[in-house]
Amino acid sequence: MATVDSLLFNISSFIAGLFLLEYGADKFIDHTAIVAKRLNVSPTLVGLLTCGAEWEELVVIMVALSQNKSNMALGNLMGSSVANILGSFSLGLLFMTKAEFDRSSRIYSAALLGLTTAFLLLLIAFKGSTFQWVGGILLIVAFVVYVISVASLIYRGTLTAPEDSDSDSDGESSDDDDDDGTINAADSNRAGPSDEEQRWTSDGGHQRNLLKPSSNKMTKVINKRPKTMRHHVFQLALGLAALLVSSYVIAHSASTIGHELALSGTVVGTTILSLATTLPEKFVAILGGARHQPGIMVANTVGSNIFLVTLCGGVLFIWGDASQLQLGFTLFEAAVMWLSAVVILGIVIMGGRRWMGVVMLVGYVGFLVVEIVNGREIDED
Repeated sequence: MATVDSLLFNISSFIAGLFLLEYGADKFIDHTAIVAKRLNVSPTLVGLLTCGAEWEELVVIMVALSQNKSNMALGNLMGSSVANILGSFSLGLLFMTKAEFDRSSRIYSAALLGLTTAFLLLLIAFKGSTFQWVGGILLIVAFVVYVISVASLIYRGTLTAPEDSDSDSDGESSDDDDDDGTINAADSNRAGPSDEEQRWTSDGGHQRNLLKPSSNKMTKVINKRPKTMRHHVFQLALGLAALLVSSYVIAHSASTIGHELALSGTVVGTTILSLATTLPEKFVAILGGARHQPGIMVANTVGSNIFLVTLCGGVLFIWGDASQLQLGFTLFEAAVMWLSAVVILGIVIMGGRRWMGVVMLVGYVGFLVVEIVNGREIDED
């Protein structure tokens, strides 16, 4: 029987862990980009690794694996993949009567379907096999190839880099971005628009950001001393520490909540954990839809899912327990995950409508109900 005191304590710990997780992800991403810039690493490559990437999901999965909860890690991966499409992308469609997507969106979506198919085929092929590490290596190689190929296309002007889904709300990042230069008042009086103004007003693809700065901010004189490299390295380490601590708290509290509610580890991952860790994607999708910027929605959703099925999936295959992974998913979950990738590709090709968002949301609620009803069993110790 569930202990009310223990349940409430772990729910509170879970919520607190989510706030710390978001804080750590923002710190880690923002200062990694700044450090890379100081070291003259390509900003395009930095953008690929920090935009549309699920670093907090990776840490949560690794912590779950360290606690010998491979089924929870797999459930979180599959549940987050479904949640990003049916539960997040759909929210953006609700704010638009009609959405048209560019060539970049179609390429990203087609790549997601292919990689999702490969992940599921490897998961089924190596089910219960001691050679599942081979599948993990293949997935990590696919992630590396994906990053290299997309970087090449971006340099050639074929694709545009995905928008950042994890640090949109971070107020500190704007301050840190100004560390390496100043904006003089005299520059704002020249006849032509500045490069910064052109970037904010660009209509091509999904280059436009969600929030456009006011004219006052564009002409504001910024003259402050750049922060030292030591400061950014410290902030990066602080963000990484917050990621590790919060992931441990979230994984442990979610496991306890599932045990108290008589839910298996897989169901905890596909429902509670995946719902919580995809909250940033839901926020970006809503804001992208409200601002009528469908490209941002696609980059946010598809970029996150590609990261999940390649890098996170590779880590899961290499360090996950084969026996737990064998029992850690059902054909229903695999089918919903694959069909979700098919759905987003179809919408991107044909164009999005508001009623599609409603149907996707209803389907996601149905998925959660089925998972909870079929998963009310005590987790294997």
